[in-house]
Order: sequence, then C-alpha cells, then structure tokens
Amino acid sequence: MTATTYMTPNKVAVEGFRALVEKLGPGGAVEFIHQCEPGEGNYTQERKDILQNFKLEELLPVARKTPNRR
Repeated sequence: MTATTYMTPNKVAVEGFRALVEKLGPGGAVEFIHQCEPGEGNYTQERKDILQNFKLEELLPVARKTPNRR
C-alpha cells in the first residue's frame, strides 16, 4: 500500500495544470480549462436582448470580416 500525500488546493491546481500541459500542450490545456469553467447568467436571454435590434443583412458583412479565432 502506498502512503497518501496531502496537497493543498493550490498545489492540486498547479500539478493538475502541469499534467494537462504535459498531455495536451499549453493551448489544449487552456482550452480544456475553458470548457470546465461554469458560465454565468442566462445566455439565451442575453443573446435575444443583444440581437433583437439587428437584422441578418447587417450582421453578415461584419461576420465575414471577422477572422476565425481558432
């Protein structure tokens, strides 16, 4: 049987991120963390509120000019 070593929450976070970087690379580790973080607010309602005054014809030219972030 092996001895259990206690780690502080900070140490667990550091070692966990180190393991993610080792397996996924820096970009993959960050992407994984983004997927695990809980969101906040009501995305559906916020989207409706923000987009209610826009027409598709107005948004398409802007979307076509925006570079793909991935």
